[in-house]
Amino acid sequence: MSLWDKLKDAVTTDDAEAAEEARRESEEAQAEADKAKVEAQARADEARRKADEAAEKAGLPSATDEEKAQADEARQQAEAEAKAAQEAQAEADRKAEEKAQKAIDKANARREKRQEERQDAREERQEERQERQEERQEARQEARQEAANGEVYTVKSGDTLSGIGQRYGVDWHEIARVNNIENPDLIFPGQKFRIPKS
Repeated sequence: MSLWDKLKDAVTTDDAEAAEEARRESEEAQAEADKAKVEAQARADEARRKADEAAEKAGLPSATDEEKAQADEARQQAEAEAKAAQEAQAEADRKAEEKAQKAIDKANARREKRQEERQDAREERQEERQERQEERQEARQEARQEAANGEVYTVKSGDTLSGIGQRYGVDWHEIARVNNIENPDLIFPGQKFRIPKS
């Protein structure tokens, strides 16, 4: 993922969007559950209606044993259909609840990830500030040290250690010692040397 995509995600994805997505998924799951309930109830009602018709026929004085048996079978089928409808309703409710929980978990995970990213960014900025502060402190300390140890000279093209020493009235050996110069013939323009007090 490019930096631009990361920035875009950070700017466009927020808690409100995650909550809206979770709410929408929950509503869709509830609508599916309601639809399944309605269908199951319709099947149960149809089975009851058939059972009632069969029972009505069986209740007539002219009803045969076969019609009475059909009525009992229709009643049993209606009870089975009603039980299946209740189970279907319970299953639809369970699935809706699962979908809603998954949406909530997904939204929470996204929010936690964004919080971690923000915390990491804060820690990184803090570390950078700390490093800059330490660098400034070191620079101040060096400046104080240089001021306490005498002047600082920046080598220019053509300078020699002995020439610098003559200019400040200090032995070049002392300049080499104070600045830890191993080879006094090897100095470069831009180098900074502390000049000890004479």
